[in-house]
Amino acid sequence: MATLLMIAFILFKLRANNLPGVKVAKLPVQVDISLQKVHYTETKEGKKRWDLTADRAEYNKKADTTSLSGVRFSVAGNERTGELLVTAQRADYNNTTRDLTLTGEVHGTSSKGLEFFAPSVSYVAARSLIKSGDRVRLVDQGLELEGVGMELLTQSRKLRLLSEVKAVYRPGRGK
Repeated sequence: MATLLMIAFILFKLRANNLPGVKVAKLPVQVDISLQKVHYTETKEGKKRWDLTADRAEYNKKADTTSLSGVRFSVAGNERTGELLVTAQRADYNNTTRDLTLTGEVHGTSSKGLEFFAPSVSYVAARSLIKSGDRVRLVDQGLELEGVGMELLTQSRKLRLLSEVKAVYRPGRGK
């Protein structure tokens, strides 16, 4: 009986060692946690300020930053300003300051019709400000603006192009 048990145990171990194991991909050295489909929301005094969603997030504990891909940043508005949705291929979120740097085909769309395009923009949480030092193109109901540098206050939707501003107005044309 003991011999049979020993043979069964050896056969079981040999078979277990030959089974393909489930391999888990190793994370890069600077990544502590990797998640799929993430969603952050910031509220202030019971009102939603913004939503941040991404297809993938990688958290670096030492730097206290989260690298995101497939990003959608939605800033709440009111009846006058409307919602502002900014999409990008990638973003870096600072978990301490709540600042966000979006890069890769950045496209902003307001529910009131304004659109902007830029290689990168940053959201400065302390000032509720979206800014860029890059060339930015804005389109709104037949008006097309282009310039270098932009500041957009997210609460009031006041917008400034900083330099090299060009404007073209085409009456009767939308986007």
